[in-house]
Amino acid sequence: MKIFIVEDDRTLNEIITKNLQSVGYDVLSFIDGQEAFNNINEYIDVYLVDINIPNVNGLELIKSIKLINKEAKIFIISGDTNIDTILKAYNLGCDDYIKKPFDIREIVAKINHVVLKSSQRIQISKNCYYDFSKKLIKYEDIEIQLTNKEALLFAALINNIGNTVSNEELEYSIWGDLVGNGYTRQLVYKLKKTLPCDIIKNHAANGYRIDKYDNS
Repeated sequence: MKIFIVEDDRTLNEIITKNLQSVGYDVLSFIDGQEAFNNINEYIDVYLVDINIPNVNGLELIKSIKLINKEAKIFIISGDTNIDTILKAYNLGCDDYIKKPFDIREIVAKINHVVLKSSQRIQISKNCYYDFSKKLIKYEDIEIQLTNKEALLFAALINNIGNTVSNEELEYSIWGDLVGNGYTRQLVYKLKKTLPCDIIKNHAANGYRIDKYDNS
């Protein structure tokens, strides 16, 4: 999976780049619009584009990206909240508009979600896959159906693959509210017993995560 970043704030650019690389994505990053324009190609899967960048602005880049690579997903990352600018970005073909400042986990989660939606299944460990169309785990030739609550928990984790999801975020994803009383912990324990592979990691009191599988 190749990701193309255009962000003229060097520090922010480096933070985004390192976070995406840490979960296994191949990243190309640029701080200048013209340089980015010269490197647009049909082999990029996701573009992260700031609007107010030097030489060639983000809206012009979207036009060029869509001419060269119609299937690419484009995320605008910008502090510009002018509704006309936002509407123009969507009309040109951007898939999502992420307002600055943002939590870096939001970008990682949204890219993961786009990548997962475009795949029928994802490998989560050796001989173990999650099938998105059927919403089940497949281990070798065995299909493992999850309960509704288990499926909601697993979806919250797999859509944020490589990142820790807090207990509060999981509770909202599963029950739509903060329920407490150890329900999330009990459900995680039950799901871990259901899964044929040990992929759910407990991060102390912070929450849980599933790491991206490295089959290299």
